[in-house]
Amino acid sequence: MRIVVFGASGGTGRQLLAQGAERGHEMTAFARNPPAGEGDGARWVRGDVLEPADVQGALKGADAVLSALGIGFRRHATTVYSAGTAHIMAAMHAEGVRRLLCVSTTSLQPPPWSRSPAQRLLASAVLHPLLRRPYGDMALMERAVLAEDTLDWTVVRAARLTDGRRTGRYRTAQGGALRGAWSISRADVADCLLRHLDAPETHRSVVDVAY
Repeated sequence: MRIVVFGASGGTGRQLLAQGAERGHEMTAFARNPPAGEGDGARWVRGDVLEPADVQGALKGADAVLSALGIGFRRHATTVYSAGTAHIMAAMHAEGVRRLLCVSTTSLQPPPWSRSPAQRLLASAVLHPLLRRPYGDMALMERAVLAEDTLDWTVVRAARLTDGRRTGRYRTAQGGALRGAWSISRADVADCLLRHLDAPETHRSVVDVAY
C-alpha cells in the first residue's frame, strides 16, 4: 500500500515509517525539514501542512494517510492539528484517497467515570489547564474528522506517549474509554495504526489505545 505519513519527523511518525516499510508498504514522509541522510525506508517530501498545495502534491497516487501531527509537549496556541488535518482531508477528497488514520489523545476529553479517580484528577487539574491551547486545537481537529461522512477515517486516541520499545501487547477500546489508560509507547501507537490500516470495522470510529 502507498502510504503518506504526516508528522513524519516526530517520534510516532518515525516509528510509522520504519514499521510501515517493514510490512512492505511504500512510505512517503511529509515534513517541513526532512532529515539529511536518513531514509527510514521512506521517500521524504518537503512541505508545510498549513500550505494546501504542498499537502495535495504529496497525496498524488496515495492509498492511505497516517497523521501523527503534533507540537510535542508545548503549551502555545497552534492550528497545526485543526488546519493541518483540514488540509489533509481536502487533499484526500481532491486526490480520491479515502483511508485516514490520525493520532489524538485519551486526555483530550475530561475523563469519564469509567476511568480511575487518579486519571480524572491528572487530566482535570494538570493536563487540561497546562495544555488548554493545544488541546483546544486538537478538539477542533477531532470534531472535523468525526463530522466527515465520506472518508474512511479512524481516530486513534493514545495514552501518554513514551519512548519505550514496541511490544505489540496493548489494550484497545473502540467507541469507549479504557480504564487505567496511563501510557503507551510511540512504537506501539505506530503498531496500532498500521494494524488498523486495513480494518474496515474501525472506519468512522474512535479507538483508544494504552497498556
